[in-house]
Parts: sequence; C-alpha cells; structure tokens
Amino acid sequence: MNDVLAQVYPSRIEAISLLREAPGSVDAAALRATSAKVVLAADAFDTAPASANWRALGEALEIVALLEEWNGAVRGAEVDADRFLRAARLRQKAFAAEQADSLFGSALAGKLAVIGADINPDDVSGVRQALGAIEMPIAIFSRSKPVRWSGPVARAREEHEEVAVAFLEFSIDGRPAESLHSLSAGQIHDLALTLRISRWPAEAEKLVIAPISIEPASTWDFPTFEFARPSGSPPYLIRREGRLALHATQGFNARPLEFRYAAEFHPVLAREERLVVAGQRTLRLDGTDSGRRGITGYTEVDAKIVTLRERLRIEPLVAEQELRDLLGILAPIGNLMGQSVQDNRYPAAIDEATFQRDVLSFLRADPAIGSELEVQPEVAGGRTDLSFRGLRIELKSERTRRLLPEDCWQFAEQAASYAVGTGRRLSLLCVLDCSPKAGPPFPMADGLLIFPVNTGTSPTYVVTCLVQGNLMKPSAMSRPRTKLP
Repeated sequence: MNDVLAQVYPSRIEAISLLREAPGSVDAAALRATSAKVVLAADAFDTAPASANWRALGEALEIVALLEEWNGAVRGAEVDADRFLRAARLRQKAFAAEQADSLFGSALAGKLAVIGADINPDDVSGVRQALGAIEMPIAIFSRSKPVRWSGPVARAREEHEEVAVAFLEFSIDGRPAESLHSLSAGQIHDLALTLRISRWPAEAEKLVIAPISIEPASTWDFPTFEFARPSGSPPYLIRREGRLALHATQGFNARPLEFRYAAEFHPVLAREERLVVAGQRTLRLDGTDSGRRGITGYTEVDAKIVTLRERLRIEPLVAEQELRDLLGILAPIGNLMGQSVQDNRYPAAIDEATFQRDVLSFLRADPAIGSELEVQPEVAGGRTDLSFRGLRIELKSERTRRLLPEDCWQFAEQAASYAVGTGRRLSLLCVLDCSPKAGPPFPMADGLLIFPVNTGTSPTYVVTCLVQGNLMKPSAMSRPRTKLP
C-alpha cells in the first residue's frame, strides 16, 4: 500500500481544466495527451478500486477528443466529417455498457449519452464542460496484489505493516482552507483542525501534529496540535482549535507561503509503525495586502488578477520572470478596464489606431513602465502593437457588434503567434468593445480571462482583457415594463 495521491492528482487537475475551457479553446491533441496521463495515473493505483475511475475518465477524454475533431472537421468543411461522430458514438455505446456498475463511470456515461441522439457542433463544448463538473471520488492509496503468507510470518507482517492514516482538514476563521487562502498579515486568525484517524497504536500516549516550513521563523506563528488517546473504537474524529499569525505582508510578485503539517505518535514507538498523513497536509497562504495597497484600484479586478496569477504559476512552462512582466503591465490595464466602466472613458466608437495611441499614452504615464514600452516591434513576420520587456501586447477595437469575454477567442491565435516568435509562453490581448450598447455592462472583472492556445506541441497562454466602451447611460435604461424579463 503506497500513498500516490500527490503523484497522480495533477493529471486530474489538467483534465478538469481542459474540460472546462471555453468553446473553441481546446483541441483533440491536448485531450488525448491528457487522457494518456490519466491512464498512467490509473496504473499507479494498481489493484485499488480507484484505478477503474481513472481509466473511465481517460476513456471519456478520448471520446470528447473525437467530438472536438468532428466539430473542427464540420466547420472546416472536410470530406466525411461525420466519421469522427460515428467513432465517438461507437465508443460511447461500449463505454456505457462497461460502466454500468460504477457510480462515477455511469455519471460520465450519462453526460456522454447525448452523442447517441441528434447533436450539432455547438453542443460539443456543453458536453465537455458537463463532464468537467462531475465530482470524482478521491483515492489516496494504491494497492498491490497481496502475497499469501501463513503462520508466524503472517502474524509478524500484519503487526508491522498495519497503517494508521491521519486525515487532516483545516478551516481558517470559520471558512474551509482553500488551495490558496488569502490571509491578512499583522492579525490573529483562528485555525481549526478536524482530524480523522483510522487507528491508534496500543503504545502511543498522544499524537502531535506540528507545522514545518522553510519560511523565515520570525514571520509566522502556527499552532502545534496535540491529541491524547481518544476513547471508544476506531476510526476517531477529533477537532482542535488554535491561533495563527503572519507577521509580514508579501510582495505581490512573491510566491505563496507554504506550511506543511507532520504527524508523530509519542512516545516514539519502538517497533515499526506507519503513520500516513493525508488530506490538507499543506497550507498555501497569500499574505499580499491588496486592501491597503491595491493593484488596480478596483477590488474585484485585483481579486481576478490574483486568481490568474495563481493559475499561471502552476504551468511548468511559464517562467517566473515572464509572469512578473505580465503582472507589471496587467496592473495598469486592469485600472483602464475599471475606468472604462466607472467613467465611460470611451464614450463613442473609435478605430484601433486611436485606441492604440490612448493605451500607449496611458501606459507610458506609469513610472514602472515608461520607456520600456516599445511600439510595433517586428515579430514572427508581422508587427505587434506594443511590447513590454519582450511581452507582446496586441490591441483590437470592435465598433459594430457587442462582444462577450469568450468572443475574444477569435483574436487569441494572432496574439499567441507573437509570443511564440519571441520565445515566450505569455502574451497580452487587450480588446476594446466600443459598439453601441442596449443594456448594462457586465462586471469588469469578467473581462479578464486566459485562453490557452495549443500550437500542436505545447500551449501558449493569451491573457485577455476586454475593455467596455460606448456604454448606455443608466438613466436611459429606465422604461416602463409590463412584466419582469
């Protein structure tokens, strides 16, 4: 029995990220590559029941890949495009039969069942995203095929190989701890631990769960939790509360603070006892003080930028310095997005050249940017609009039809090509929608998103900012209605 969760779970995260991407932003090659990783994860579980769930997920990704190929073939007017749909239907039918006795597999097969009915290419993204919303049971251990032992040898092995599993679950200030939890420095916070433990060795008097970190010791105080032997029979459920404090704020570009909790029985047992810590072993905290010193001046835009920052930090191909350059330019662009909604900065339709001049003047006024902003450098056989420390910035202006954030995908591949031509993984796309409006603007933070553009070998990420202009006056929206819309 081995703890394999940390080894296999990144493939699950990658699969969910792909399944939940916006329409038009995922190709079949990426789905198949992720499917292969998921199947490898299934192999890591060996004979554990979880292996079947991971194999089911891998097969579902393969079926969705066929649907995406069909979608692309239909839109590209390819000959016999329906061959991909026919293949997907055959595999879905076999998949549904195989997963009849599996709760998770049946849920996947249920979402894929629409393939057997009338389906059009516009439905493909909905099927993909529905799969990404299905919860998957979390499995921690692999299990090898047991070796048969008998007599004294069997009893000795049972004594030494029985595992105690301590499952940790934290909450901070009454809220469940998140994968990245924002926390104010210079304040005292509640840290509660819920412990589930599968067994308690006869010789152990107490269990100590203590924090370990490479962060400077003077910058934090975390509680150590001690549990005396509980009464009753296992498994045990115990809760303790303590106090934590961060003594220093983080720089915006600094990586999250990380703390890991380790567990040990006391006194240390003479004979071999395996204690495995599972669940929330690691707390990742963001101590950035964005409230006192905002990033853009708009709270919800600041929160979205922090979310995008953490999303890109987990991408192994994105260099830390490249991400810092992006954040340096994203702060003033986020402020521009806020101004455009708050003050209707662009009250009428303007062309792309006029928008470029305004953005150039706006960014040059920022002391952190100034002369480092280049205009129309040649890249990949073309000219990008602006560039900051090698980060390419593409600007667009839409004057006739209203855009929603997902509609900006149509410009993403151009921006991605400039990034590739510079040897980068990131580029910035800034789109002004100055078309006439007939209703209220959408929340400004919704205009910030990431488009992963698959180049055929590995992705390039286009961070997109949709700036809203030519807004309708709020007073003009007041009109008599006979009923609610």
